[in-house]
Amino acid sequence: MNLHQLRYADPGKWQAAANDLLAAAKDCEEAVAEIHANGTRRLEESWPDYLGEIVRGRIVGVTGKLEEIGVLLRGAVTALDTLEDAARIAQSQASSAISAGTVAGLRLEGESFVVPTDHPDPDAAEDDRTRCNALIKDAVDAATRADEEVAGALRKLAISVDSSSLDEAIKQQSAAVTDALDAIRETLPAGQSPDVVAQWWNSLSVERRQDLMLAVPVELHNLDGIPESVKTELEGSNGYNAVKAVEFARAHANDTSIDIFENNCANFVSTTMSAAGLDSKGTLTTDDDGWNHSRTAGMDFDPPGPGSLQGLSYTDTWYNAEAQKKFFLDNGAQDVGVQGAKPGDVIYWEHTQNVGSYSPGEAHHTAIVTGVLPNGDVLYTQHTTNGKDFSLTDRVGFANQDGGTQNIRVIRPKETW
Repeated sequence: MNLHQLRYADPGKWQAAANDLLAAAKDCEEAVAEIHANGTRRLEESWPDYLGEIVRGRIVGVTGKLEEIGVLLRGAVTALDTLEDAARIAQSQASSAISAGTVAGLRLEGESFVVPTDHPDPDAAEDDRTRCNALIKDAVDAATRADEEVAGALRKLAISVDSSSLDEAIKQQSAAVTDALDAIRETLPAGQSPDVVAQWWNSLSVERRQDLMLAVPVELHNLDGIPESVKTELEGSNGYNAVKAVEFARAHANDTSIDIFENNCANFVSTTMSAAGLDSKGTLTTDDDGWNHSRTAGMDFDPPGPGSLQGLSYTDTWYNAEAQKKFFLDNGAQDVGVQGAKPGDVIYWEHTQNVGSYSPGEAHHTAIVTGVLPNGDVLYTQHTTNGKDFSLTDRVGFANQDGGTQNIRVIRPKETW
């Protein structure tokens, strides 16, 4: 990609394509949600014979293919949405650099500025030329790399649902999300001087700044030249550092050394919050309203489980999703909802009906929000099963065929103790 192509590209076309694919994905998801809502149990009750069993099997099979198609379409939507956003950021950066260079009395020749021979202050102009050309080159390079990342993501999604599985579709969709995040990261002027970074940040609209703060908070926070007020906003003011929470969660997404329970989702969230600076509450692990662990926690002297010494080394609120959710909400956490999610928040999955020992409204799983893409898709990192930057959109509604739907809650813990 060159400067001319970047300046006159029409990102709206990619957005239009993404909108069409999103409509198709929603059609698939609505069909799947309808089947999930009704389940196959009702069909089993009304049509219990062999023929009914065949029909149930076919329904489950068709639902599975619709799920695959929906996941793959969502992956393509994410990729195209990201390309649109990355292109607009690069265009804004290039446009700002060109405007600044023009005001400084420079002349644009092809891909870069030159200092006119009759410039009244050639020394100052040379500094301006270096800075503006760095921004232009960075914008073109970023757009090129973003285009390559998204093209790679789309190629990964080109699989046949007739010969693949839902797990494979989810795997490829996750790979597409990773590529999309990389495309966004490519728009950051990493390696540039603080002055160039500051000029780049000032060239962005409020909306583009917010997109980057939600999608790549750690990388943005680490850029020299980003205003301290922005870094402070990224860190949050709730008693823990949201940037460190995201950084820790991603770095330890596959760290099994902290998995000491049969199910470690809530333990991972607690460990992440603690690493990010959230102080423990209470002195004993038997405290009714505590969130802590003893000095023996993590020692391999007793298999974790009900009644084990290992279990007694932690409060229920540390390793149980429902108890943890209730503790945070009872102690100042804000219920922000999926639409209000930010990196460093905590997400909970609640059953909407009786499932095993769970009652409706009880949380059975939890994870850390590690990003929000420009299209609003929330990304989360979790343990049991371990994974990084999973897409929430592609998993909502895809509950067990007979298990019903899930309710998603996103909360923002706040240290009030």
